[in-house]
Amino acid sequence: MNILTFDVEEWYHFDIYSPEDKWLSYPPRINLYLPKVLDLLDEKGIRATFFCLGWIARTYPGVLKQIHERGHEIACHTDKHLFVNQMTPEFFSRDLKCALASIEDVIGEKVRSFRAPAFSINEQTKWAFEILAENGIETDCSIFPTTRSFGGFPSFGKAEPCRIDYRGVRIQELPIHTASILGKEMVYCGGGYFRLFPYWLIRYFLRNADYAMTYFHMRDFDHEQPRFDYLSLMRKFKSYYGLKHSYGKFLRLLNDFEWENVHTAVTKINWEKARIVNLNGK
Repeated sequence: MNILTFDVEEWYHFDIYSPEDKWLSYPPRINLYLPKVLDLLDEKGIRATFFCLGWIARTYPGVLKQIHERGHEIACHTDKHLFVNQMTPEFFSRDLKCALASIEDVIGEKVRSFRAPAFSINEQTKWAFEILAENGIETDCSIFPTTRSFGGFPSFGKAEPCRIDYRGVRIQELPIHTASILGKEMVYCGGGYFRLFPYWLIRYFLRNADYAMTYFHMRDFDHEQPRFDYLSLMRKFKSYYGLKHSYGKFLRLLNDFEWENVHTAVTKINWEKARIVNLNGK
């Protein structure tokens, strides 16, 4: 099971938060690579899931419309790319409601899947699952079952489709998958990790995986995007390394494997037999 997903945000919506009052002063690039990617997916008959910001839905509704009209699934990525582990439950509830209303107003149908920016649902923010369920989210894709800078849930267990049990709420979870690299569990098929690792290694891990969940951004393919000079050297490396060759690697990825979206994957899973992750005691 190989699941293809994208996070739909602008190039300045990334791990280092840029002040909102500056966003519209930056040159828009959201629609530079998107048409090219959509044409490619059409050519190969692939339907993906696009996790969209509510802000994008309000600011560039045409972006969501073209994705939806091509037959792809639209899901939620919060309203303005704020990290869940930096929100209170009350703030997150308002943010989610705003995002869902904005997205659903554009596409005219209920959104049922969610991914937190930077996979920022962790052991301290498991209350988010209760709020997601209250707002009609059936499938979450926010768990990063190892350590990372902006989140991570290393105690979650095996990276596989499972059901989360928290305070009487059951929600389906499709976590990011990992592979053991030098004795450490690491992600390899999305964002900066995809840009970092050589393609032969990514292909090797995928060929030996029963389950894979990807996450790409249009900025992962945009080697001409503006740079933020104030970033640290490490942050610049994480944000910009491998941009020049990532689209070519992406083409090989689509050619070498079969892909489906979250909705299709969910219908194939026997959820009654899926592992239950009880977070009540964590």
